Amino acid sequence: MRILFTLIMLLSITACSHEQKIVGSGNIVSSTGKNDCSLEDQPCPNHVTGDYTVTYTALPSEGWVFSGWDGCGEQWPDCSFNVPASIVDSWWGKTAPPLTAVFTQGTNYPSITTATSWSAGDATLTIDINVSPMTPTSVRLYPSGVVGEEVEVDTTAPFSFTTDISAFAPGDQEMLIIVNDGDVSVTKTETITISGCNGKSYLCSRPYNEVHYPTTHNAMSNSTDGWIGPNQALDVSGQLALGARGLMLDAWEAGDPNPLNGQIQLPDEDPEKPFLCHALCLLGNMPLSDGLQEITDFLDANPGEVVTIIFESYVTAELTAAAFEAADLKKYTYQHDGGAWPTLGQMIDAGTRLVVFQDVSVYPSYPWQMYVWDYAFETNYAAATPEDFSCDVNRGNPNHDLFIFNNFLTSVFGSPESAEQVNSNPFLVTRINECEAVRAAMANFVTVDFISIGDTVITVDELNALGPY
Repeated sequence: MRILFTLIMLLSITACSHEQKIVGSGNIVSSTGKNDCSLEDQPCPNHVTGDYTVTYTALPSEGWVFSGWDGCGEQWPDCSFNVPASIVDSWWGKTAPPLTAVFTQGTNYPSITTATSWSAGDATLTIDINVSPMTPTSVRLYPSGVVGEEVEVDTTAPFSFTTDISAFAPGDQEMLIIVNDGDVSVTKTETITISGCNGKSYLCSRPYNEVHYPTTHNAMSNSTDGWIGPNQALDVSGQLALGARGLMLDAWEAGDPNPLNGQIQLPDEDPEKPFLCHALCLLGNMPLSDGLQEITDFLDANPGEVVTIIFESYVTAELTAAAFEAADLKKYTYQHDGGAWPTLGQMIDAGTRLVVFQDVSVYPSYPWQMYVWDYAFETNYAAATPEDFSCDVNRGNPNHDLFIFNNFLTSVFGSPESAEQVNSNPFLVTRINECEAVRAAMANFVTVDFISIGDTVITVDELNALGPY
């Protein structure tokens, strides 16, 4: 109180400009965000109007430490003023003694390192901080900068902070760390990646069956990989990067007869080797394990993403499982045992971020290969023109939790022109809204050809932002 009274008296005698100076290398930041002073701009005149209620924090440059204030009494490590507007206004035009932040260079500069762990289900980020060789008496973390609210000060090693990240946009966030040992203060700005759930923080608390997923029809059939008559322009990796979170894939064994003329699909291959093909493997094919590896690579690199595969499968469960093991993808598979679906956050925390459905019966030895029509229903997939679309149920029980909304036009080959017609708004969103109303269900898997054409991804994002159906 004595220090605060002295500071008020100083300002009341001399001041409405409280100059700031810097000795050494560093910056002064303020709790208001309006009274900052950078090394490049100092000395800073710091004109004050109204209530002068502010806390200053000194941020040394890399290789420097903050050693104290000149003009702030005995306050350390921050410097606070609380001067009422009546005093500030009555002495407008005068200047107070400067506030000076003193930075020095040391020969044994402290090192600050961090380790982070994230709970998508709880929407929290835990940050462990280590400082060497300094032994801090306090460590502070500011997730949103000094202007934002600080996490509670930790004064006992090990220094650890858990902060709510539900309001943070996914992506790289700069968080400020300030440590001191009573004599000097050191700071570090740490860039920490917040993943979110399928790109959005609010989806972390949403159950799996209450989310829309942009879904690609015949995802393996694409022009990037040179398929004839493709249904997609991008390969599976490109589709995932664009925002697809559902993939419809067709799998055949090399020795299967094709449905067009009965000839063996791939006569030069091991007849039991599984491939991604669309009806006729001569138009394009890829070993199943290679296609699955693209999904593994994506999930490895994107820890906040949940992906669904919907197989049209002509491959045995054993061969499918072997391909998943070869692609190191089995580790991500989710098995639903009935009841309520988990949230995306819970699935991410559990590491079960891949849901695998297929249109053939479940084998007890592979319960993660789930029979799709035990869980989902769909609209018709054989529309030739937009007028052929309807909201009628084709396969599956309309009381099931998941709705496959087929929105592609069927012809001999894929058609970018048709995709442009039905993937674009207002057509797409109008049709989704219509079928959701008719079926009283959320269109979970918005399934399209040529997802890179039209408005599918942005429409799904906008629908997810509105909340569950």
